[in-house]
Amino acid sequence: MAAWIASKINANSAASPRVVELACGAGFLAEFLKRHLPDVRYCGFDLSPDLLEFAQRRLREVPDERRESSDLHFVRANLLSDNWTAQLAEMGWSGKVDAVVSIQALHDLGDLAQQKEVLTKARGLLRKGGLLAYGDLLLDAENPHSSRYSRAEHEEMLRQCGFSIPKPSTPDRARDGTCSQGYAAAAFGDFGTFACRI
Repeated sequence: MAAWIASKINANSAASPRVVELACGAGFLAEFLKRHLPDVRYCGFDLSPDLLEFAQRRLREVPDERRESSDLHFVRANLLSDNWTAQLAEMGWSGKVDAVVSIQALHDLGDLAQQKEVLTKARGLLRKGGLLAYGDLLLDAENPHSSRYSRAEHEEMLRQCGFSIPKPSTPDRARDGTCSQGYAAAAFGDFGTFACRI
C-alpha cells in the first residue's frame, strides 16, 4: 500500500513534494517516502508524543546525505480538536500541500462525520490538483465492526468533502485504476485505498 501511495504522489507532484500524513504513528510511511522519494518534504501529525519521538529517533538513523533534518516534521496534535492546520500555515504550506496521506488511521477518529471534518480541513491545505491518498479497513460483511465502512460509504464521504469520484461505470479507466476524473482505488486484502485529486 505504501508503494501504491508513493507512486500516486510521485505521478502527481513536481520536485520536492510537500506531503502531510494524518496520524503518522511511528513514522513507517515517512521512512518509506524518504527512501523512495528522496526530495520529499514531510509533516506528520499524531496524538501520541511517544510515537512521534520514536519516529524522529528512527528516521535520524536512516542514512541520507541529501536530506536536511528540516525536511521532516513530526507534530503532536488531536486532529479533531487542535488547530493543526495553523501549524502548516505557519510553515507556509497552506494551500501548497501536494498530498495528504493517511493509512489505517481515520477510523480511530470516530464515525464518518468526524472523519469528514478532518478530510475537509485537509482539502483546504491542498494546492489545486493536490492529492488525497489514504487506506483504511473496509467493512467485512462476515465480521462487521462499528468503525469499518464500505467502499461506497468511503466514496460518498470523499464526495461530501469536495473530492471528485467517478461513477463505477466510467469507461476510460486506465490499467492502474485511474480515471480521467483523477481518482484511483485499489484493494489490499481488508484495506481499501483511495487516491483522488481536487
